[in-house]
Amino acid sequence: MTISSNSKHRSRSVVGKCITLSVGILIILCFTSCSLGIFPSGYRELTAKQIEKAVANNEYESDQQRALVEYALSLVGRVHYFWGGKYNAKGENPKWGEPATVVSTGHSTSGKTLPLGLDCSGYVSWCFTQIAPSVDWMYENIGEGTWNQWFNTTEIDKGELKLGDLAFANVYPGSKSNHIGIVVGFLDNGDPIVAHCAPGPDNVVVSTCGNEFGYFRRVSALCGGEV
Repeated sequence: MTISSNSKHRSRSVVGKCITLSVGILIILCFTSCSLGIFPSGYRELTAKQIEKAVANNEYESDQQRALVEYALSLVGRVHYFWGGKYNAKGENPKWGEPATVVSTGHSTSGKTLPLGLDCSGYVSWCFTQIAPSVDWMYENIGEGTWNQWFNTTEIDKGELKLGDLAFANVYPGSKSNHIGIVVGFLDNGDPIVAHCAPGPDNVVVSTCGNEFGYFRRVSALCGGEV
């Protein structure tokens, strides 16, 4: 059967319109999701007012717990995501925000020059360093990297969560990578909110768990209260 040139032209036109429509729908969905603070990972980023409201209801069991949450919140919106970024010292790194080369391998940003910041596990270790009696205590009880932070902590159910507990995206062993954050409050419906240094927003954010955080653990050394 011979297909006329007009038929071929109409077919191409229809296909072109379908592709254009599909791209348009994807752009609209992306714009809508970003405007709502919903990222591809599925969590919802909270606004400053929403964070303030949730944290206002916090009931702290110790001064150490309160300090941990306050340090975690102190970097929200201020420190970029930086693959391999660590700073385990008291106080903020004066070089945060300055151009630096990503020297850690295994990431899409490796070798690029970006504003210096923290990665997700570096953010967690920094927060715990601020409340720890020493950096050695942090390394012994928290550690660097999501692998060490997983195995230095104790598994808990979502319903057992307390302020300062850790939220993970994946389970070890069995996963090649992970993402981690600190529980800093609860919404009116009881859902936890998590502070984490996220590559998508390229910043420290506070968000719902969404389908990003599904595993929860507790720092054993803090189970009894003060460090």
